[in-house]
Amino acid sequence: MSGTRPEPQKHIQLPIMTHDIEIPAAVPVMTLSNTVLFPQAMMPLFIFENRYKQMLRDVLKSNRIFAIATLDERSKAAADAETSYAIAGIGVVRACKQNSDGSSNLVLQGLARIEFESILAEEPYRKAFIHQVLSEQGGTEDKIATIKDRLLSLIQTQRRLGAGIPQEVLNFLSHINEPEEALDLAIYTLCSSATLKQELLETREILERCEKFERFLRAEIQRLKLDLKLKGKLDDKQIGNN
Repeated sequence: MSGTRPEPQKHIQLPIMTHDIEIPAAVPVMTLSNTVLFPQAMMPLFIFENRYKQMLRDVLKSNRIFAIATLDERSKAAADAETSYAIAGIGVVRACKQNSDGSSNLVLQGLARIEFESILAEEPYRKAFIHQVLSEQGGTEDKIATIKDRLLSLIQTQRRLGAGIPQEVLNFLSHINEPEEALDLAIYTLCSSATLKQELLETREILERCEKFERFLRAEIQRLKLDLKLKGKLDDKQIGNN
């Protein structure tokens, strides 16, 4: 992201449309460590910093939309400069409760992937120009159609091996018809690595994103099997089976 204000002509942009919600070309930005927002995901947030209290008041008076950017901690200066990754998630406030001390609890629903173009303002909070990042299939329709079943099979295997994944997660994912939506919600819910989550958010091809996430799930399955083997509950023959 650039720290300079864009040229005046950059102010004239058409709004982005997604799921019948109009996304403006410039949005407030909240930068958080180890936090990645995916489309359709429901993210609970606790707002207590003064600048974000002001941001929340402003967005609730307008379109209820702001972006969640993940702090890029590869840079030593990231924390001081609040340097984020260029790809982020944008969401809409679906519920909000203000507390007696002025803090707020809210639920932000992810709308789309976005990329930052330039910084519009830093005070009283960061605001940036954005454009939407569109996914590409990366394969055939038939291959895309298998995504949900592949994920559900791997998640069921994890549960059988003792992973603490609630049955409600499987039930919820099984009722989602759109393959990419099921994939993104599975990543948001089950991926324990913020670094991998950010990589998957940035992966535009749906099939490539799925394959990367499947590798994570299979690694988790092998970890669970090894743990059971060490406890004497799984033999060598079973440990290689998914």
